[in-house]
Amino acid sequence: MYIDISVIIPVYNVEMFINEALDSVANQKFKGTVEIIVIDDCSTDNTLDLVKDFQKNHSELSMKVLKQETNKKQGAARNRGIRESIGKYIFFLDGDDFLDPNAFQKMYEKGEDLNCDFVLCDWAYYYQDNRIKYVNNDLFLFKDILKGKACEDLYQATTYFTVNKLYRRDFLLKNNIGYGEGYIYEDFEFYVKVAQHATAIGIIQNPYYKVRVNEYSTTKSDTKSTTHIVSYLKAVENSIVDFNPRADASYYHLFKHLIQKTLFYSETRAPFGYKKRTLKKVLTILNNKNKNYFVPLNIIPLNHLYFRRRYVQNEKINSILFVNWLQSKGKLVKLFRFAQRNKQKVINSKLVKSFKETDYYKKKKKREFRESINTYFKRPINNNTILFLGFDYRYVGNSKYLFDYLKENGSHLNIYFVTKNKNVPVEYRVTPRSLKFYEVLAKSKIVFAESWVPLDFRKREESVWIQLWHGTPFKKLLFDSHETFISRYNRNHKRQKQNDISRWDYVLADSSEGKEKLSSAFDINSQRILNYGYTRVKWLIDNKENVGLKTEIREQLRIPNDKRIILYVPTWRDYNFKQKNPNLSYLLDLQKFGAELQDDYVIINKQHSMGNFKIDGDFVVTPNESIEVQKLILISDLIISDYSSIIFDAMAIGVPFYLYINDYEKYKDARGVYEDMDRILSAFYVDNIEDLVEKVQSIMYNYPAENYDLAKGLYSNSQFNNSYEDIVDKIYEIQNKKRAVDGHAPKVFI
Repeated sequence: MYIDISVIIPVYNVEMFINEALDSVANQKFKGTVEIIVIDDCSTDNTLDLVKDFQKNHSELSMKVLKQETNKKQGAARNRGIRESIGKYIFFLDGDDFLDPNAFQKMYEKGEDLNCDFVLCDWAYYYQDNRIKYVNNDLFLFKDILKGKACEDLYQATTYFTVNKLYRRDFLLKNNIGYGEGYIYEDFEFYVKVAQHATAIGIIQNPYYKVRVNEYSTTKSDTKSTTHIVSYLKAVENSIVDFNPRADASYYHLFKHLIQKTLFYSETRAPFGYKKRTLKKVLTILNNKNKNYFVPLNIIPLNHLYFRRRYVQNEKINSILFVNWLQSKGKLVKLFRFAQRNKQKVINSKLVKSFKETDYYKKKKKREFRESINTYFKRPINNNTILFLGFDYRYVGNSKYLFDYLKENGSHLNIYFVTKNKNVPVEYRVTPRSLKFYEVLAKSKIVFAESWVPLDFRKREESVWIQLWHGTPFKKLLFDSHETFISRYNRNHKRQKQNDISRWDYVLADSSEGKEKLSSAFDINSQRILNYGYTRVKWLIDNKENVGLKTEIREQLRIPNDKRIILYVPTWRDYNFKQKNPNLSYLLDLQKFGAELQDDYVIINKQHSMGNFKIDGDFVVTPNESIEVQKLILISDLIISDYSSIIFDAMAIGVPFYLYINDYEKYKDARGVYEDMDRILSAFYVDNIEDLVEKVQSIMYNYPAENYDLAKGLYSNSQFNNSYEDIVDKIYEIQNKKRAVDGHAPKVFI
């Protein structure tokens, strides 16, 4: 029997979680064949019975249930699973963790397409209150594949997990790679070996593996004996005995990781008094292996002191412990820079005293500011207060149209909009980050946002935050993309965004397919995504036949009624992020394009807010920022864009479009687009002006209408939901802290 993937699940006393782990395997969208191998390590609870019940109730699954004769720890169980497996690939899943349904299909495809020794997916912590915490900022996660000695970039990881990876079985067997047996931390040596021997590692950027934060796990219990320290020392010895890396910096990265874990484990998983002696033993093991290795420049102060000042190589135990304490108190970086400026040693009592006195007054000032804000957050929430943060404080998009609707129809609500835009009446307008802002934020029952929310904005437990996200994504978003260029400047980019996402209670979507993409991109449960449709699209639909409004907009732009309007709306490029001299070759030459069209066309040039490059000419109108893009869509006869979500808004009222894309491969490497959309929308791609002119001139009889209708049905709000009413119903539900029995609450507004 041929098996694509063998899933090896060692279990010990995980009766609370094992069914969820097994369900996550059974619910995979994988098109190939899977076998499940569960190895029970002498559980003393009902784990084994639950596994057997699952096997009985899922006869369609290929499943083996094995029991160890004695408790030999996870390493022995996993090694037995390797021996018993027959799959081309092996995946290790802990009995208290679980997987996203897309994990196997995406990982298997990458492994096959790129001929990888193994494929890793990103991971996140899962808490019992359903919170997901993303913590990773490993640089290699921003890449698509690691090859050759670059595979040893895995040693740079903050956490050495072996469970979030799909391994070729023959790769493990050929290199004699297995787990340590009979002790905790058995996965260290496995991790070290797979990185050392791999020639190609595929990377999936989505956090498909969820690590449950389980207080009962074997690596967090029994912290008052020496079991953890004895096991850890054995793991360190076994991990480096055959260590022979290819990359210059691998010794540094591995040793750095082992020292960090030594300090952490000896502090949290050992009896008091073991830190110094454990650190000494580990340093001896490491230095006996090698003490003359390459140490990179430009490393953080802690590691600079450890390795470039040779605290580690010279086994300066007390110095290591002291700077580690400074780091834990958040003082090391400031003190290090202070010492560098004054050319003094960090280990200097006078310097520390001087630094503390200076730091005290800075902290005092910040503390007084925080206390003034804290006063507002001690007051009760007002159930009728709603705050709009806008689209980065801009009075546009879904925020604008929902605000306008509530302003006219929700007289009993206290509505506020955070903006400096004077089109918002003064009684509703709140200046960003003013004291009034913090007062309203603190008392608001519902907060609407339309983009990323600053992390210092505090969320109260009783408040509900609804994200009116600003478009159905065509370009890949956050966890669906490596976002290489952005992450290069901020390696904590995704971690920070997920911290924001964790505060969102709901996200608004405009279609079922859009809902799926937002769920994947934000790594958020689809049940928290409200497919009500965008209010900005509802406004377009409501005004599709509004001749008077269209005439008014034309007059505002000084466009004669006899001119046909082409709206040009390119989006920004990741590869221009923070570039002083951005590459603008992706932009359409509007002068040339307009010159080759007939005289009855006018081009409206509407740039993205993050790539605003003004282009004027004889055929071009550049509107000021006061004219919102929805009004421009409404009067347009044709839209030319590239990767913008604006095309899905336009489809709702039947406006045709073409996509001028001359940087497809470059953009794919930087961010990429969703593959299903790519297949359908590629019929609209044009990469040169000559072809674009021809397509515009022949649009009446030579347009890909079939693809247009298909895309409209999938990605546009073709259901014509009354998004205003649906959102109002949700507001009513939140205010009354209960769900409507029939799923459609009575109207709270008239």
